[in-house]
Amino acid sequence: MKSLQAHGFGWVSGLLLIAALSLAACAPDPTGLIISPQLGEQMAALEAGNEIVVAEPTEAPKLADLAPEAVTAGLPDDIAMVLAAADPASGEQLALARGCVGCHALDPAATMTGPTWYHVGDIAVSRVAGESPALYLYHSIVNPNLFIVPNYPSNIMPANYSEQLSTQELADLISYLLQQNETEGG
Repeated sequence: MKSLQAHGFGWVSGLLLIAALSLAACAPDPTGLIISPQLGEQMAALEAGNEIVVAEPTEAPKLADLAPEAVTAGLPDDIAMVLAAADPASGEQLALARGCVGCHALDPAATMTGPTWYHVGDIAVSRVAGESPALYLYHSIVNPNLFIVPNYPSNIMPANYSEQLSTQELADLISYLLQQNETEGG
C-alpha cells in the first residue's frame, strides 16, 4: 500500500514539475515578434538577414495640439457661443462653491470619489472616442452617467446640473477644466 501511495505521489510530483516547466516556457519574450498585420513581412525580413525597426507608440494628443474648433466640436450651440468668452476664474470659484473639489482633486496622487482633474483638459482629448474635449466635459457635468471613468462608481455625481447651472456657469466651468493641462494652469 505504501508503495502505491509513494508511486502516486511520484506521478503527481512529476506532473506538477512538467506543468511548471510548460508554464515557464510560455513566458513572453519582450523582444520577440507579435502577431500583427506586419508579421509576415517582419519574418521575411528576418530570414533575409534584415533588421526590423519597430515603431515606438505614438503619444496621446494634447489639448494644445487641437484647433479651437476641434476642442469645442459637438457642443450645443448655446454653450459653444458662450464658451468663447467664458471666464475660467469664475469656473474655478463655481467648482469651489458647488463642492466639486470635494470629489475631484488637482493632485494626481490624491484618490477621491471622482476622477482627478489633474491634466483633465489633455485627458478629455481622447477619453471618449468621437467626442471633443469640451463635449466630453459638458457631458460629464450634465449627464455624468453617460460615460463612467473606469474604476469609479456610477450614480455618485448629481445628474441635475443642467437644471442648476446657467449656460454661462457651464461654460465657465468647462473653460476652467480645459485649462487643467500640461501647457496651461495645470
